Parts: sequence; structure tokens; C-alpha cells
Amino acid sequence: MSAIRQAILRGDLIPGQRLVESDIAAQMGMSRAPVREALRQLETEGLVVSEPHRGSFVAELSATDLWEIYTLRAALESLAVRIVMEKASAGTLAQLRQAVGDMAAAAREGDLARLAALDMSFHEMLCRAAGHSRLLDIWLSMTAQIRTFIDLTNTLYLPAGEVVRLHTEVVEHMEGGHAGEAERALARHILEVGERICRGQNETSDVSG
Repeated sequence: MSAIRQAILRGDLIPGQRLVESDIAAQMGMSRAPVREALRQLETEGLVVSEPHRGSFVAELSATDLWEIYTLRAALESLAVRIVMEKASAGTLAQLRQAVGDMAAAAREGDLARLAALDMSFHEMLCRAAGHSRLLDIWLSMTAQIRTFIDLTNTLYLPAGEVVRLHTEVVEHMEGGHAGEAERALARHILEVGERICRGQNETSDVSG
């Protein structure tokens, strides 16, 4: 299953592409049974869709799908902030502060690909630090779905300085013990990026239509 998932996330299998069990099994040197099971699991993760009498396909995300994912991400990460702050781990706050420092360095150097990757790493670090396994599983699943559509680790949707400023604001609120402000700042950032991605998707659809 891992090999198929990675092929989807890398873009080797593109959104809308039909997934033929026999072809995948032959390419990966395995029987069809584990491929079938892998496709079922990937369907539960939202990476694959199955249609009666047609087969399985790599999932495609609409603007509505993206809106749902980003609004849920905002809620989940706000909860993660709250949990992390309840634990009051100085080590976690130091790691988040270091992550923001790395982002600032990437922005100064004009390394936007690294900045985008550090941006996603910051959010994953926050969710992992919450120690909430179901929250993390849902977050990872949603992120995987978006990656079938967008290279999140190589794309910025806000100016570099703004990305650094927003993450700095979140960490400063957390360090100051201001949970509500930290949650709201993080949610605003996530929703703003989501709105920009959705607008881009709508514009692409209008042009292609």
C-alpha cells in the first residue's frame, strides 16, 4: 500500500487516472489480492475512489472538497494548539520557535521551496506534539488528499514574509500563554491559504470550461 500511496503523492499516478489491479500488481511484482486490499485502504483515506462497474481511480478534489478540508484543518489545528498549551511543554515550544527561525532564514535566502516545506513541517510538528493519535491520523489523511492535487512542500500561497509573520504570531501567543489568540491566529492563516487555493481552483475550472 505504501508504494501505491507514494506513487499518488509523487504525481506518478495523477488525479482521475484509472487504477487497474492487474497492471499495478505486475508493475510491483505482487499478486492482485494485496493490491485490491491496498486500494480499499487508500479509498478510506480519500486518495482513491471506486465506482461501480468502472473500477478505481485516483481521487480528484473539487473546490468544495478543498474548502471542507481546510475548514476542518483549521478546527483540528486549533484543537492541537489548545492541547499543546495545556501540556505547557517548554521543549515543544522551543521546537516550534526553532521551526519559525528556520522559516525566517529560508525567507531571507529566497529559498521558497524550503520555506514551503518548513511551513508544512511546522503544522505537522504541532499536530504530533498534541499526542492525539486520531487528530494526527485525520490531519495526515487530509494532507495526503491535498497532495494529490497540490505540491504543498514546494508551493507558497502567501508572500514569504507574511508566512513567517503568521507563524511567528502563533508561537508568540503560545509562549505568552494566550491560547485563544494562538488558536484564532492559526485558524486565520489556514483558512486564508485554503481560500486562495479554492479561488485558484475555481479560476482554473473557469478557464478550462
